[in-house]
Amino acid sequence: MRRLGRWLASITLAAVFLIGLLALLLVTVSGIKLAVVYSGSMEPVMPVGSLGVMESVEPSQIKTGDIIAFNPIFDPDTIVSHRVIEVLDEESTLALRTKGDANEDPDIFSVPAGRVLGRVIFNIPHLGFGLVKAKDYVRSELGFAFLICLPTLWLIGIAAKDLKCMFSPRGRRLRRLKERRRRREKSRRTSLATV
Repeated sequence: MRRLGRWLASITLAAVFLIGLLALLLVTVSGIKLAVVYSGSMEPVMPVGSLGVMESVEPSQIKTGDIIAFNPIFDPDTIVSHRVIEVLDEESTLALRTKGDANEDPDIFSVPAGRVLGRVIFNIPHLGFGLVKAKDYVRSELGFAFLICLPTLWLIGIAAKDLKCMFSPRGRRLRRLKERRRRREKSRRTSLATV
């Protein structure tokens, strides 16, 4: 039973590590960006707390009806995701008129092409706030201890125990006994199968 528990814990730890690594590689290589939705201006399409997934896009490829993420002129540190309702060509410069689905009126300012961060391809409800909470938890001392220090100490303990068993005379004897039992059990099963 212990072996099964240890095996499941190792598989789970490896799976979490690989999923995190693959997600990081996907985001880095593909140019995908992630953003958390904090306002209800795009509800019900993008509910509050969603994780918005954006792809890089040339402003000339944006069409009416696309949801884009941009930095507004009045607050360059904020990311806003709204739907494009009109593509404008102001003085030979591309600009986009946007509106939140839940808003009655369009945005006051048009979005210059240089402020577009990407096109929102899909969103995952509730995952955004979950990631924010997880990030805050990992940055705390308690979260660091539980997620980094304890698993590391646990793996070091398992490795030390295995090394001790491998190099001690008693451990070698126990391994030989286990191997003999396994062979006997295997031969017993084959003899029962042939009868």
